[in-house]
Amino acid sequence: MGQEHITSTREKLVQYAPVAGGILVISGLLLLLDQRLQTRWLSLSIPAFISLALIFFGIYRKQVWWSVVGLILAGLGTALVLFLAPILDLAITIKLGYSLLAQGVAWALIVVFLALSLKKLSWWALLVSAISFALAYVFTSNRKTLLDFVFFLTLAVGIVVLVWGIARKKISLIIPGAIIATTGAGVYFGWSNPESPGGLQKTGVMLVWFAFGWLLITVISRIIDKRFTWWPLIPGGILLMVGSGLYIGGNPQNALGFLGNTGSIGMILIGVYLLFLKFGMKR
Repeated sequence: MGQEHITSTREKLVQYAPVAGGILVISGLLLLLDQRLQTRWLSLSIPAFISLALIFFGIYRKQVWWSVVGLILAGLGTALVLFLAPILDLAITIKLGYSLLAQGVAWALIVVFLALSLKKLSWWALLVSAISFALAYVFTSNRKTLLDFVFFLTLAVGIVVLVWGIARKKISLIIPGAIIATTGAGVYFGWSNPESPGGLQKTGVMLVWFAFGWLLITVISRIIDKRFTWWPLIPGGILLMVGSGLYIGGNPQNALGFLGNTGSIGMILIGVYLLFLKFGMKR
């Protein structure tokens, strides 16, 4: 058994040796040439070359994960070039944003590549891509506060996990997706305006958004289970009442406008739920 394992390992090494050897030779030549010409970009292009070699090798050998590794390395190489390239005279945060954008594009290409190769959507790669795009947007925007990071990061994660749960018809994914998305929105809309007075008002807005996350679970579960899921209404209703009470107590002048906005969102959620009644809700 041990001898067979050693033989199998040796065959794999022999099989991949030409690819590894070619990559090392060309990488060494690029590095040596860059030391002569002092261009800097030749050294930075080595990860891009290695990634292309791995992508084509994976396609040629019909081994998907070699190409995935190549795409990951392509994203890292592009991010490195964007961050270290001297021709981009930008702030470090902007360069970091563009680097994260390159990462997001690379992972989006991985999603497309795996979908074409394996005939299924790789949600984990889509999640990484969404996180990269969200962070890239914050770093390249004018506002870079902690609340901006919390809002866009939780929104990206929550939406992807929520859609993932709907596509797979798994309530175990829908629950965290809805809660994560609305929790980040609640923290952001509740506390992002420094001119808004009163902690009660801000806390009330935050709790109302939390409540919408629980109510959203009931609405979406109708799509996948074809039945009425009532238990999320308990924490959702409690949070809605407490949040509304805190907001009205902290800012009674805007009580009618707040209740109108809250009621509008509630009507939308109820209306969406009623639209799915035609598919046969179990009573």
